[in-house]
Amino acid sequence: MGDVDRETQAHGLATVLGFVSETGVAGLTLGGGFGYLTRRFGFTVDNLLACEVVTADGVVRQVSRESEPELFWALRGGGGNFGVVTQLTFRLHKVGPRILGGLIAWDGAQLPEVLPFVRDFMAKSSRELTCAVTLRRAPPAPFIPPAFHGKPIIGVVCCHSGELEKARDELRPLKAFGRPIADLVVEKSYVEQQRMLDATQPSGLAYYWKSEYLPGLGDRLLEAARARAEVNPSPLSQLVLFQLGGALEERPMDEGAVGNRDAAFVAGVQGCWPVGDPIGERCLSWVRGTWEALRPFSTGGVYVNFQAADEGEDRVRAAYGSNYPRLAAVKKQYDPDNLFHINRNIAPA
Repeated sequence: MGDVDRETQAHGLATVLGFVSETGVAGLTLGGGFGYLTRRFGFTVDNLLACEVVTADGVVRQVSRESEPELFWALRGGGGNFGVVTQLTFRLHKVGPRILGGLIAWDGAQLPEVLPFVRDFMAKSSRELTCAVTLRRAPPAPFIPPAFHGKPIIGVVCCHSGELEKARDELRPLKAFGRPIADLVVEKSYVEQQRMLDATQPSGLAYYWKSEYLPGLGDRLLEAARARAEVNPSPLSQLVLFQLGGALEERPMDEGAVGNRDAAFVAGVQGCWPVGDPIGERCLSWVRGTWEALRPFSTGGVYVNFQAADEGEDRVRAAYGSNYPRLAAVKKQYDPDNLFHINRNIAPA
């Protein structure tokens, strides 16, 4: 992903990609894809113009809205179920190269005041601004005062990709609220912003995720999130609420297999721990318990790229909702023997 950002930004252009620069572009895209530009330009697959794909019969196919449109529809969210994608063509947009973005963090003791404020702030934000709320224990980072290391904090990662003066005006209330313990929101390059969260996903550790799409952030959900954040056992684990909406809502639910255009947020519960560390069992329990606490507030949908290997067919179906039968029909046409099955599998109809 970082390679694409670097080369497109050399021309002041970008497409919708994810939040961690080491993420593979193909996997991100085939599962739908969302990031800082989603509220402006939709899912990653909304910006996909064409694919080259090798299907189970060994045929190399050039697919788009005009050429084999049903396969192209399925590839826009259906994951690696339909073939090996060897080339992707994206629509690019004028973005950056300078944006306003970064992290603002508050002491976890301020959660009762900060969470509702941030929710209301996001509800009024322009499409150029995207925020992600993180509830976690403070890492021993140099930008966090030592007194807060290991203690619960609330952070807001934000990216305003619009005109810089407008960005400063729009983010001013967020920067001024409460008593932040860290404010790293500054003018920077869009490429820097896209690399900002890499350190939160270090290689070589154990990871376990659960997720749900949410229609909004009601008071009961915020209270559940706050309660679960307080019992997070690991400074490497976190609950993240990714802001969506905006451009997603302008297309029909069956515009690409990805669906879930009724969601305003994605809740990602991320467990992380050193391999072999006994804390791993506590992290697994915390992720599952937090997920169960949030499920009553879900749209019923789930982001397929955040699914874990132990989730069953019911969760795959939940990722696609009413689009699932159509996906199964495309699977039957292009992969009737289910050659491509080591994935979040869609069985042939």
